[in-house]
Amino acid sequence: MVVFWYRIGQIAPHSASLGCRLNDPRKTEEYVRLWTSHGQQVYAYILSLVANRADADELFQDVSMTLWTKFDQFAPGTCFRAWACQVAFNKVRTFQQLRRHKTLLCTEEALEMVDRVVLEGAGKLDVQHDALAHCLDKLHPRDRDLIERRYQQDAPPKTVAQQVGRSVTAVYKALTRIHNALFDCIQRTTATEGNQ
Repeated sequence: MVVFWYRIGQIAPHSASLGCRLNDPRKTEEYVRLWTSHGQQVYAYILSLVANRADADELFQDVSMTLWTKFDQFAPGTCFRAWACQVAFNKVRTFQQLRRHKTLLCTEEALEMVDRVVLEGAGKLDVQHDALAHCLDKLHPRDRDLIERRYQQDAPPKTVAQQVGRSVTAVYKALTRIHNALFDCIQRTTATEGNQ
């Protein structure tokens, strides 16, 4: 999450140096909205293709800049994430070809197979993400506060324990209980949606 937000913050300041043709503030706002919504998924997609965080970070930055400079080519009303993943796939392919002489990397066919598997699973992840949001809304405020402190603020359990005045063991037990409740809720919610 930290990498994602850092990268988002780096997009706008560099736009002038890239010769970006996005002079319309509404288009800029739309790009930021779409990138904020889908950037993490694009990063996960890139990471699934290269399996190396340093390479994924480099490619993510390159993809975000490419999307920014070519956003005027994006067709409104189409799937931004699909477009972004296609750009990412092309960047990964080029990256693999340039690095092939240095290291043994996966074949073109293997890369395309991973691409298909990841994109096929994207719909399921969207359903699970929506279910997670629904289940988080149903949590008791105290439980939700622990989850937010632990994951949104990225605080380690020891820090969370100090913040809420509980023992570290109690925080670990509470987080385990909440994780299990969220897992069960997501399972029920996705099963219900799958039957409709």
